[in-house]
Amino acid sequence: MKVEDVMSKDLIVGYVPGSVRDALRILAKHNVSGMPILKKDSKIVAGVVTRSDIFKNPEEDQLALIMTKDFHFVEGDQDVEEAAKLLYEHRIHGLPVLNKRKELVGIISPTDILRNLPMEIDENVEHYFTNIVVPVYQETPINIVMEIINVTHENALPVLNDECKLAGIVTDGDLFKLSHIRESVSSTDLGMGGDEDAWTWEGIRDAVRLHYATSKVTLPPVPVREVMVTEVVKAFKNTRVHELAEQMVKHHISHVPVVDSDDRLVGMVTDIDLMACMF
Repeated sequence: MKVEDVMSKDLIVGYVPGSVRDALRILAKHNVSGMPILKKDSKIVAGVVTRSDIFKNPEEDQLALIMTKDFHFVEGDQDVEEAAKLLYEHRIHGLPVLNKRKELVGIISPTDILRNLPMEIDENVEHYFTNIVVPVYQETPINIVMEIINVTHENALPVLNDECKLAGIVTDGDLFKLSHIRESVSSTDLGMGGDEDAWTWEGIRDAVRLHYATSKVTLPPVPVREVMVTEVVKAFKNTRVHELAEQMVKHHISHVPVVDSDDRLVGMVTDIDLMACMF
């Protein structure tokens, strides 16, 4: 199976010269974790930017200064196994697919590969999940959660309740949708009902007060239980890889907590972890 057979041709991209604000709007609108950055008026890739790049450089406004210029890529005629290995080894969620002229023709992600997982792969999740997990308590403020995500380089964290059982999961994407960039200091009450503000997240039921710092990415200091996903797709050690892959693709998720029969957290498995079953 070749990369060109499974890659996505629906391209979401940014351009240089450009601003971080431009990138924020595109990433939030399409709910993606990163995208290639093209040279203006061309299909030549100048770099790649991710949500993490933006959060780690909150005071930088020039896209060219935060994007990764030394990026990994594949060509369409390469085997999918080669793409899976790059995704796994470098822990990334997308690879630009270039033609012989080094122009962007597609994107391949773990989801694209899981959607086309060979049927002969018939193993349990226990071979791929990790028990090195960083959970957070449900009362932890989300600005602290974002800091934990930045320090640990994790894209999602399981959330535990008072009984130390799995209560939910929060991703950098959830927090990203709550982030704001403003040029002046201000505050406002944002209702979740008919509000059309692209920077609000529909998961918060009540109005929250958001404070915006000058030219900074900011997050409201609300507890993570107010924004976490509570209807969590979970797996057990004996869950079949194909079954889990189908759930990940169906629900558009990349991280699944692994629990025991008492809903106690024992680990986490990601779409990137499952790339290892391809080679």
